[in-house]
Amino acid sequence: MNKLSKIEEILNFVQKPARYINNELNSHSANMSADFSVVLCFPDIYEVGASNLGLEILYHLVNEKKLARCERVFAPDGDMETLLKREKLALFSLESRSEIKSFDVLGFTIQCELVATNIVNILDLSGIAIFSKDRKENDPLIIAGGPALTNPEPFCDFFDLFVLGDGDEAIEEIIAACKESKKAKFSRLETIKKLSKIEGVYVPSLYNVEYNDDNTVKSVAPVSDDVTAVVKKRFSSLENAYFPEKKIVPFVETVHNRLNIEVARGCPGQCRFCQASKYYRPWRQRPLEKLLDFVKKGIVATGFEEVAFLSLSCSDYKYLDKLLIETNNLYSKFNLNISLPSLRCNKRSLKVAQYINRSKRPTLTFAPEAGSDRLRNVIGKYLSEKQIVETLLTANAMGWKAIKLYFMIGLPTETDEDIAGIERLVKLVMREAKGLNFTITVSPFVPKAQTAFQWSSMIGADAIKQKIDFLHKLLPANVKAHNHRASVLEALLAKGDRRLSAVIYKAWQKGARFDQWADKFGNNIWNEALAESNIDLNFYVYRDRKYDEVLPWDHLHFGVSKEDLYSDYVKGINETANVEVEHFDKSQCSLPENYVEPKISVLPSTRRLRLRFSKKGAVKFVSHLEQIEVLRRAARRSTLPVAFTAGFSPQVKSSYGPPLSVGHESSSEYMELYFTQKVNIEDVKREFTRVLPNGFSLLSMKKVPLTFPAIDILANIAEYKIKDTDISQKIIDNFLSKDKILIEKTKKEKTVEIDVKPLIRFFRNEDGILKLQLRFGSGKTIKPEMVLQKMLENQENYAKIYAIERTDLYVETKNGQIYEP
Repeated sequence: MNKLSKIEEILNFVQKPARYINNELNSHSANMSADFSVVLCFPDIYEVGASNLGLEILYHLVNEKKLARCERVFAPDGDMETLLKREKLALFSLESRSEIKSFDVLGFTIQCELVATNIVNILDLSGIAIFSKDRKENDPLIIAGGPALTNPEPFCDFFDLFVLGDGDEAIEEIIAACKESKKAKFSRLETIKKLSKIEGVYVPSLYNVEYNDDNTVKSVAPVSDDVTAVVKKRFSSLENAYFPEKKIVPFVETVHNRLNIEVARGCPGQCRFCQASKYYRPWRQRPLEKLLDFVKKGIVATGFEEVAFLSLSCSDYKYLDKLLIETNNLYSKFNLNISLPSLRCNKRSLKVAQYINRSKRPTLTFAPEAGSDRLRNVIGKYLSEKQIVETLLTANAMGWKAIKLYFMIGLPTETDEDIAGIERLVKLVMREAKGLNFTITVSPFVPKAQTAFQWSSMIGADAIKQKIDFLHKLLPANVKAHNHRASVLEALLAKGDRRLSAVIYKAWQKGARFDQWADKFGNNIWNEALAESNIDLNFYVYRDRKYDEVLPWDHLHFGVSKEDLYSDYVKGINETANVEVEHFDKSQCSLPENYVEPKISVLPSTRRLRLRFSKKGAVKFVSHLEQIEVLRRAARRSTLPVAFTAGFSPQVKSSYGPPLSVGHESSSEYMELYFTQKVNIEDVKREFTRVLPNGFSLLSMKKVPLTFPAIDILANIAEYKIKDTDISQKIIDNFLSKDKILIEKTKKEKTVEIDVKPLIRFFRNEDGILKLQLRFGSGKTIKPEMVLQKMLENQENYAKIYAIERTDLYVETKNGQIYEP
């Protein structure tokens, strides 16, 4: 069996196999004739990585400009890792299923320090040497970028180079330089040295690190005079910056399954704890007319029901009011929801919030970060209790019933009074705003490199837990807390040096994976790895740094000098609050000027069509629920007058045929679609042919009366074709001759035994192809693979790899006659 066949086979045995296929709408086909290849990796599962806007910008940029063949790969979940190892298969890309080690460049996006062991695991599964020093001439160049790299030192042993700052311009220069080196037949070292001359590129192997006897860093020095002593991050203008017009539409439900549009980069606020603001600074805004164009083209290309305007601080975007008004005016009739994930807790935010998700008034999210005015001043979050309370009460007056607030604990100079301030704030608002529900998310403060608090230590894990338990008892709200032990690991990696590469490697060897997920975090593993590597956690995490100490990242410059950061640090820890606390004025908690209460209007359905589709090839791994979203979004992308459901969350009004097992092809997938006016059959056919993703095809359609029962109620027989079998008719006849055919089914954690013989209407071998008709409904349903499994004496895996296709659905009448629905 060849590699591609093996991959196809193992997809039958993993959860959510659609994570590992291509064919998503607006993804790019792999140009295998290209003279240079890049694979971009997000070291987390597909559902998280596919939502990352940075990776998607780079992916489309490289492909649309034809700079190289550019593909994607994500961290395989545990079940896929096990199968890859068992079948001796290397990790593969989505688009062409090529081995990762066959690419010229493997580029990682690192958003969080806790993906460290995932990076090592991906290199190992790809058959690439884990340590850069061990790589051969033909191995890919291993590159990384992303906001977690304000201090890349703990990752240095694994990477050939890092890109500090914006990557959308840097990637073009890197690919061009690599192509030139490849053409000139430069050695690996010569190529890396050439790349080090590009602005924002940091090559760790070109710097030597020495340590003092007390384990602090003595110096970080270039290996030669032609290497720059300080590497500065790069940033690009957003005025004419590239942005993809056609976002990928995943088959799998992702964490941010929507049209994401970046309105600005950087942040005008300079909170002293914030790593992202330092990484992405300076504050840059995209032109309004370009954003409106991105919305228009993005909605047409994707069919998403939600658009999110992204920035570290959306409230500060200069033209936000106009952007929201224009978007709402143009697309409200299409039931488009608008979201702003990052709003400041002030009245301006509420002025624009009236345009957010007008149909359903979801949760509003704000981040006061600290419980008192004094501590908010310390961290640079200049926000008074008066502002917070008035903002929340006004939000309640506007119709919001659920508020989410983010706080940090363990901040520099924090006292018990500051923690009690969180309780005081929440109870004050709840007393004044009846029926307002709170969710409080608490996360431990983690000091980060390149911020004013990089000299601060973290409070102990036990103290963190005590503060979290204290808030759980005090707050009359739902309190969620980040894994405090994972936060300690995050602090270790955020402020560590190159010696931590050995700890990461040791933890990976011991089985650490997905430490960013609470249910997979291996605290004991990391403790063992630290001990075996002779690394003292306290030295990195629980120790205040002195100003004159050489920090591991001092040779990297992110736009603010060490002197200015320290000056800001000193200013912060000496901040106070006004002695006279301003009390909120309830009379100021009124509706914004010109506020209009959103109205939900739904046009009535006047027409209904029953559409029949096929799903073939890789999309057979798309589940039933995922397929419903595929078809709904196809309807939204069309120019057809589709109807929507009523209620707070309008959806395309439609119904669907019975579910199909993941991994089965089909020629009988049904969608019943409602319209608000008369439609021409040929127009519907043309539009759906245009908007369906590869693998789905429209086969036929027919008019159905509005009052007629839905397809999932009518149909009660499914016909299947099973190919590539060696099952004779004699075996089938012997199987069917039994008085009862008992099969165990597990449902809602209960196992029941049912007699499936009455459900088998027809089962024959016709010229080597099995034809099977199964009844379903009335609470009794059986899958064809379960019938095969029973007939093959419970060889479960053997039954799963048969090629099964659902060819037809039928309606069986009481007298035994059948007809197509």
